Amino acid sequence: MFDISYETWQSVCSMYFNLKIGVKKAYLQLFPFSKISSDDEKYLLSEDFFSKYIKTGAFVMFPESLFRTENYLQKGDGSFRDSSLISPILYLVLQSIGKEMAGKYSVQRSCDISIYYAGNYEYNRPMYKQDYDDFFKEINREIDKYQYFIKTDISNFYSNINIDKLINQIEGVCKKSRLTISQTQLLLLKSLLQYCGSGKFPLIENSVASSYLATIVYLDPVDDELYKYLHLIENINSFKIIRYVDDMYILISLNKQEDFPFKIFNEIRNEYSSILKKYDLALNTKKCCIKRSCEINEELKKSLYDEIFNDKKCNIEEQFEGKLFDFITNLKDEFINNNITIERYNDLIEDHFNKTDIEFTANEVFNYFVYENKKELQLPNNVEAITKLVRNDASFINLDPKRLTVMILKTHSERAIKAFLDQLFKRNKSGKWNSYDTAIAITYLIQRRFQHKDLLAIINDKVPDLYHYYEFYCSLSFSDSWQIDILEKLITVVENDTKTYFLYFMYLVEKQRNNYLAAFSYYKNYFDRLTALFAFYISHDSKKRLFSYYQERNLIKLYSSIEGSEKIIKKAHKLRNANPLSHATAEVIDEIKTADDLFESINAMDDLIFTFCRKLE
Repeated sequence: MFDISYETWQSVCSMYFNLKIGVKKAYLQLFPFSKISSDDEKYLLSEDFFSKYIKTGAFVMFPESLFRTENYLQKGDGSFRDSSLISPILYLVLQSIGKEMAGKYSVQRSCDISIYYAGNYEYNRPMYKQDYDDFFKEINREIDKYQYFIKTDISNFYSNINIDKLINQIEGVCKKSRLTISQTQLLLLKSLLQYCGSGKFPLIENSVASSYLATIVYLDPVDDELYKYLHLIENINSFKIIRYVDDMYILISLNKQEDFPFKIFNEIRNEYSSILKKYDLALNTKKCCIKRSCEINEELKKSLYDEIFNDKKCNIEEQFEGKLFDFITNLKDEFINNNITIERYNDLIEDHFNKTDIEFTANEVFNYFVYENKKELQLPNNVEAITKLVRNDASFINLDPKRLTVMILKTHSERAIKAFLDQLFKRNKSGKWNSYDTAIAITYLIQRRFQHKDLLAIINDKVPDLYHYYEFYCSLSFSDSWQIDILEKLITVVENDTKTYFLYFMYLVEKQRNNYLAAFSYYKNYFDRLTALFAFYISHDSKKRLFSYYQERNLIKLYSSIEGSEKIIKKAHKLRNANPLSHATAEVIDEIKTADDLFESINAMDDLIFTFCRKLE
């Protein structure tokens, strides 16, 4: 249904199944892949599974396969990102659609522009580190050829992507390339993105598909326009554009030497901002700057994720010796003196982990000590400093829930961890639990492989959807937990009729968007088509003349053995004929029909379907 080939499905599944176990267990979205066995993997990779559930679209019939809730990802300023957490099956389907698009989409921007996104479909890389590293390496290789570099950033990039404009971009490029892409496929892509992102472009942890569509596709015309404009600026002798998702460097050299080219910088920035506005995006001017090329450090022109540069070992610990201890000590002092804010906390990171003669950021260095380094946080002086900080008041963790929680856990100090948990439970008992506490608890549970019943009980109470995600995908293998016997029986009837699955999926999409008239219209069409398939299944009629079963009298006849079915069908038919999306009479416009009226009818039809399905041999 979603135009995914078996080869693509195999490739995408293998990308994630082959990740190291430590990587799978480090992220909430990827954690379910750590729970499946080799036999489960073989089953999910099999052509039988693909043909039955993915190719046909039958997976949309199972509520567990279409699960979606909010994730608790944060920005550097402490606020929460508008991010989604989706079921493993839906996640794999989305990544597969992204890979199919990567094979079809013909990039329009100049080949002189270097583009990197988080992951890489060409090389089957599901994680961002290698491509982020390659991005920095290219900047460092190219920088000596130019006099200046301009650094830019886009504000709230993912959440401001206009899905309609994204789809128009795909359709336009496909037409130019004479590649046929149907309106149904475009509608399904748009609907799936909206479903996963709850109406917006989906920001999903470690989603190659989201990054590809956002970077390679959505920013394609943006980069093309900017590239052509730079050629019009007379004083620019040469330039190079290098992009990683929404971060872009423009390396430039001038024909005439100036004291400092602020005029050109402002011209480029204003033009870039104007181009972005056409696509509902905005520059983050606070992160835009122009600097001389020599200001990118000569010795450490590299990404932090690459430990070797010019055949020399780069020792971050030596570069920042003692800085972690100083940071923790200063954080404790500021916290005790009641001077700490998120702004001051970020200043402390900048003060202790920044060097003016290197290009990678203070946050990247701090991340290294938290996530990558296995020894620094277990040094006695750092353990003691963190323990004192936690025992004094663990609420400082709200400043940076994920990193500070990981930092505490990586001390392996029982005193620090016990004090941390005690204060978390106190917040729950006092009724002060908030989203930051949820983010802290999630981080702790992931790091501890969800081995804490009391903390899980709080999550179940405070955020039931998150507990649902744990219960179905993180505690056991998800490979067959979402399959339900009665639905298996139903798809036996539907078989390969993708139109039925399409109608049901569109009903779910419109329901999530609160477009209740559209949702009812799709559901009624789904009900009628499924009823016709029931009739064919019973009669073994191979001709399948569906239109003959769509009349009200034939629907009533099929369900006649179920008490009250005639009343249900007549009401549904009346609502359908009054619906302006289904019938020209549009009588519902003059009537007071609430969402409850529509869903009462939908639920009644749903009961008819499952009652009838249970009676089938």
